[in-house]
Amino acid sequence: MGEPGRFIRVLTSAGALGTAFVVFCSIPDPLQAQSLEPRLLSPAPIGMNFLVVGYVYSTGNMILDDALPLEDTKARAQSLTVAFARSINLFGQSGRISAVLPFANGRWTAEIDDRDTSTVRNGLADPIVSIGVGLYGAPAMRAAEFATFRPRTMVGAALRVRVPLGQYDQTKLFNLSTHRWQFIPSVGVAQYLGRWVLEAHLRAWFSTTNNEAFGGNTVSQDPLLGFQLHAEYSFGPGFWGAVSFGQHFGGATTVNGVEQDNAQTNNRFGLTLAVPLYRPWSLKGGYYAGISTRYGGDFDTFALALQYRWGGMK
Repeated sequence: MGEPGRFIRVLTSAGALGTAFVVFCSIPDPLQAQSLEPRLLSPAPIGMNFLVVGYVYSTGNMILDDALPLEDTKARAQSLTVAFARSINLFGQSGRISAVLPFANGRWTAEIDDRDTSTVRNGLADPIVSIGVGLYGAPAMRAAEFATFRPRTMVGAALRVRVPLGQYDQTKLFNLSTHRWQFIPSVGVAQYLGRWVLEAHLRAWFSTTNNEAFGGNTVSQDPLLGFQLHAEYSFGPGFWGAVSFGQHFGGATTVNGVEQDNAQTNNRFGLTLAVPLYRPWSLKGGYYAGISTRYGGDFDTFALALQYRWGGMK
């Protein structure tokens, strides 16, 4: 076992590279617990497929593993994410399955034990697979039914699983993987008011224990909770914008059986714009930033995603 005191001291004096991979097509956030996701409940015809390639640039104190609520890191990260989603019939309701594969390049500096450090990481981060279903107001529909569908109130739920397959080395504090499984249930409601859509989401992150944390330590984490609010406006078919707010709290850690006073409270806002291109292509971009932070990530993110869709027209 490593020295617990040194590990705890590092936790309060440095930051970890995080990923701000964001895929803008109502499929799961590939990694970042603090990312904002408008139009998460948007339904699609049965059998429609989505392929998304997203690029994200982030700068600030970024956190990949939210069990390490570190501070005072200056980081720059860019990422390329490939994602696939398919709309399905799930017990008569609109459902969706998806998979997200993120690749990251990051560089950050931090002060550890009164000395400056500079670290670079390149490679695969943890993939995410998920399944979601509409619980109310979003029946499974073929293309002909979907063309005349006018949503009003929708309720949906999803379960995401973060698979620890990314780059990890327990001798290094900064890694591209959390080296633990995460299970992320969520529920949301959307109210359609003409061209406006108002959305609210609740989410929780439950994590397994990392028995091979930095320095040979064992780290566990309380559930991390969060909610998001979105106001979206449709300018035309496939052309919409959104203003978002999110808060995340909890997630205090235990290191080698010793509870830490590091529960997180993070507030973020975001702007998203989606523009239709030549069918069946669309382009989405966004800017997301922190408002206030008590432990955890405080960073700015610029994101761009190109989406291609096919199928589901019969």
